This record gives sequence, structure tokens and C-alpha cells, in this order.
Amino acid sequence: MGMVMSVLEGELPPDKAAKLEANFADGAKALESGIVQTFFIKNANKCRIITLWESKEAYAAMKSKGTPKQVLMFRYAGVEASALVYDVVNSSSRK
Repeated sequence: MGMVMSVLEGELPPDKAAKLEANFADGAKALESGIVQTFFIKNANKCRIITLWESKEAYAAMKSKGTPKQVLMFRYAGVEASALVYDVVNSSSRK
């Protein structure tokens, strides 16, 4: 099965965005099984955590364990994030 990408997004004031960024940095020290790569990005007050999963099964296994860690990071910063999941249809990278 192919990879999937999860995208969590929320609007946060600067103090909460800094808290979310710190939560992400701490959580990224030990990635969950099945994560290929994860990013914390922001533009003004909009923050996103984008995670590339090795497969739909890996993503489903993470979801079956309860509330995802990335969702909890947003909640700890005081924001309920919106979530989308995409099938990765094609990709390219520079080695």
C-alpha cells in the first residue's frame, strides 16, 4: 500500500504558536512507528503539522491507539486542529 500524508492545521496567537512549536520539537525526538518524516510549518498565525506515513496501515495503527500525539500537541497549546489525510499519489526527492 502507498504512503499517506496527514495535515493538522490551526490558527494560533504567537504565544500559543511558540508553545506548539516547543511541543513538536519535544515530540519529534522520538517518532512513532510508521512515520517517514514530519514537519512543523507556520505562516503568520496558521500552524501545520504535516506527517508522511509509510502506509495507510501505519496511519490506521497509530489512530487505533487513541488520540494522535499531533492532535494532543495542538490541544496542549489550547487549539483544536482541523485534520486532513491525503493519499500520496506520486513523489520526487533529491538525493
